[in-house]
Amino acid sequence: MLPKVWNAELPPFPREGLNHLLPSENCQVTMLLRKEAAKLARLAQLDLTDVTMDSLKKFQRTLRAKLWEKMGTKYDPTLPLDVTEYGTIDMDDHTITRLIYQSRPGLYVTALLYRPKNGNGPFPGAIHVHGHHADGNLAELVQKTVTALVKRGFVCLSIDAFGVFERASKYMEKEYHGGFLGSSLFNIGETLMGAQLVDNMRGMDLMCSLPYVDKKRIGVTGASGGGNQTMWLAAMDTRVAAAMPVVSVGSFESYVTGVNCVCEQLPDGLTFTEETGVLALIAPRPLRIGNAYYDVNPTFGVEEMLKTHRQVEKVYRALGYADNLAYTVSPHVHGFHPAMREAMLGWFECHLKGNGTGGTFDAPEYDTLGYDVLKMFQDGVRSPKVRTTEEHCKLIGAELRKAMLATESFNAAAKRRDLAKLLRLRQLPTGKLKKFGTVDGYDRYALDIDDHLIPFLVKPGSAKGKFRLLLHPEGKGSLTDAEIAEAADDGSTLVMCDLFGEGETAQPNVILGIRSQLMRQLLWVGRSVPGEWLFDIFAMLKVIKKDLKATSIDIKGYREAGACAAFAAALKPGEFTVEAVDAPSTMLFSRGEGVNFFGVAFKPKATGCLYSQMLATPNFLKWGDISLVAALANGAVKYTAPRAYDGALLSDSQVADFNAEVAALAKKLK
Repeated sequence: MLPKVWNAELPPFPREGLNHLLPSENCQVTMLLRKEAAKLARLAQLDLTDVTMDSLKKFQRTLRAKLWEKMGTKYDPTLPLDVTEYGTIDMDDHTITRLIYQSRPGLYVTALLYRPKNGNGPFPGAIHVHGHHADGNLAELVQKTVTALVKRGFVCLSIDAFGVFERASKYMEKEYHGGFLGSSLFNIGETLMGAQLVDNMRGMDLMCSLPYVDKKRIGVTGASGGGNQTMWLAAMDTRVAAAMPVVSVGSFESYVTGVNCVCEQLPDGLTFTEETGVLALIAPRPLRIGNAYYDVNPTFGVEEMLKTHRQVEKVYRALGYADNLAYTVSPHVHGFHPAMREAMLGWFECHLKGNGTGGTFDAPEYDTLGYDVLKMFQDGVRSPKVRTTEEHCKLIGAELRKAMLATESFNAAAKRRDLAKLLRLRQLPTGKLKKFGTVDGYDRYALDIDDHLIPFLVKPGSAKGKFRLLLHPEGKGSLTDAEIAEAADDGSTLVMCDLFGEGETAQPNVILGIRSQLMRQLLWVGRSVPGEWLFDIFAMLKVIKKDLKATSIDIKGYREAGACAAFAAALKPGEFTVEAVDAPSTMLFSRGEGVNFFGVAFKPKATGCLYSQMLATPNFLKWGDISLVAALANGAVKYTAPRAYDGALLSDSQVADFNAEVAALAKKLK
């Protein structure tokens, strides 16, 4: 076992076995993120002075354009909805129609349409978007909310989220749509947030097309992830006449050091807006926010909601629409509980039907229907029109790779600049080196560089001036004795460091999916895991050469760390060599038979998958692929046991194809 650089252990976290949905406050990553988030939140504050309707509309146009750019998806209202119905269920006072509709070209959404029987309309409408229910819109809480709406005379469209249950990789499989799966959309230039937004806006198109729905009286609601979708739909689609997001509104600042799903991830979001700005996109339309006093996730705590509400309230008051903004705090835990449903019904009754003043309306507990009754495809065979996240990532990714391979030539310098920007690599300042005592033959050091410390060990070798930097994606402590012995076999002096957020710098909360949360947290503040690891790699190379007096340096990196070492070689070809062991050969989505995305919200990586989602990078496949990275390195990278995106080992023929692709791309570099 390797010695540690730090003499003091961090306090255990969570303490006494509590399921805290927070990282430890004592580690440098959390402290760095909290400081960065606080700074950006101030810079991105809602800054609307002398608010008028004209100034608000100008602000809204500008911010919406920026948000669409970051979400990566496109909404096309001219695309045919191409609705297909799969039967209607006849209830006592309403009907439920199973249907699919086209959201984007060739991509269809499953949904249930609830319609009252009492009259021909036009009825007020409501869109319900569910949260993280593994069974999507068939979940009992979802059914109870939607049934309460239809029984009060609302036509309600209950939409399935992308990648969930009837839209899962396998039909009606209870897999988690975020994590590794949802993050893979980043690589093709899309976001799960953007995909859901377009699905929901097309749901609004569907509701507006129905002759028995009053298109000027349509509201939207949902809880948790569904509350987040509610906020975004109301913010981006002005046809929403009233909204109530439940247990979802906090602040983007709190998202950075808290816990969220990737479906709530806006790349670089806090670098240009706070959640106050997004809620201001809804103004002055009716908005009621619902939060739970005992919510286990502080990100959606009442304190964070009120911090955001206070700023948005100023906008509503300035415009003379103070009564259009309200909030409800219920004495419950996270969820769309009866008190929240009653508040939502009262809000919709007031603003969509003209009944009451927005107070609560009774919401009795209604019976729910089983999967066998409600499921879209009664024979259990899903229509091929309903494309899954997995299928979508493969399809679009393959198209992007095809475009890369068809490109006649590349400007190498431009591709390197674009890669550094894509990975969000920061400028490298001068660091300060601190040496500690030697333990078990290992010299202990810490590099103080910019806003964090890099702890590392040095094991002196017999070959003067020859150094090897060893990198492991889970920190130096995860290197085996065999790996260390093999690396030292040629007499090289070994340098083993903990890359940002790993090893002795990791957030010590074993309950959370540490790497998935770190990827998400950094992306909010305009950074990325690969970018931070590259920063650390270049910082270490500088120290090894300048302070440790190396005359030759090579890097050996495992898995994701090997991929980042290859990025470094591509950005600075000829300065060092890299051996990338068990590293991915492509960012094109793949899923082996043993890979399972079920219940991985709080796991470091998906079951059966070698990699976490830390490498997921917005627009990576639009830039190129790993083969282009290798080509830019000018032969400086050796891939040992290269693998597919999910970690499956390549066959000999696949390795040969990869090497041939690298060689072909290298010839196109100018």
